[in-house]
Amino acid sequence: MKHIITMKEIQNLINRGISTFMKKDNSPRGCQCVDASSIKPGDKIVIDNYFTTVVE
Repeated sequence: MKHIITMKEIQNLINRGISTFMKKDNSPRGCQCVDASSIKPGDKIVIDNYFTTVVE
């Protein structure tokens, strides 16, 4: 199963009060907490314990 989320869905989450996401990076932990408004297409964020790719 491929995990993807659209920018429109991200915006809907922001509108419902989500202000941060865990975003995949190269740190020892594998991800960091970032401001929701900094998410862009191509990022991988954690949704329901899975890295989920953000698409347009």
